[in-house]
Amino acid sequence: MEFEEKLKQLIKTKYNRLGDLAEKFDMNYSQLSQYLNGKKVSIEFLNKIIKEFPETDLNWLLRDEYDNRVEEGIEVYKVPLNQDQIIAKMETLLVDLKEQLAEK
Repeated sequence: MEFEEKLKQLIKTKYNRLGDLAEKFDMNYSQLSQYLNGKKVSIEFLNKIIKEFPETDLNWLLRDEYDNRVEEGIEVYKVPLNQDQIIAKMETLLVDLKEQLAEK
């Protein structure tokens, strides 16, 4: 997956409209659109992405091929979860925690 596609996917996890993100970043909608259509992004834009989406793995976002992921110890860089996936995971972890506390 290309950077532009990953960026679109990332933005959709938090914003329904691209204009909302452009407004949040205090930038012109057409400039954001250019980034999503292949124009090279600036360091300033990447800094804004990092701040707005702190859970995002830049290794995943910036690399062309996901198969070239970097492994550090047992952790493997992963594609960010959407909001529904995060909630489902949290619910599962809470159930597990309640079961562990009940056993004590």
